[in-house]
Amino acid sequence: MNSADFFVMLMLALGIAHAHAKLPPPSPEEQAAMEQRKAAQQAQLEKEKKQLEAAQDRVVQHYRKTKGKSADGGDGGKVKEENMPKTTKELPGGVGPKPTQPQSGEAHSAPAK
Repeated sequence: MNSADFFVMLMLALGIAHAHAKLPPPSPEEQAAMEQRKAAQQAQLEKEKKQLEAAQDRVVQHYRKTKGKSADGGDGGKVKEENMPKTTKELPGGVGPKPTQPQSGEAHSAPAK
């Protein structure tokens, strides 16, 4: 075994032992400081949550004011017929062969030469 290999193995063993070492429990002052930090973070989170809800309420009020209809009333959010795309205006089965308009013979003919 090479001396460099032995040195690497020794360092790995010391590193593993160091990684598994336990820290002492925090002192009462440290625990009090941690509790204060947690309380401050919780207060900040509540403040940001209220600000977010207020901003969302403002956006909803602006949307209702500019669009003219509320979410709880009106026409139920239906889009006017003239604003619908052509494919949604057509009745189901409105395209393709019909008994009054049979399919053309070109659809079944051989390819052009």
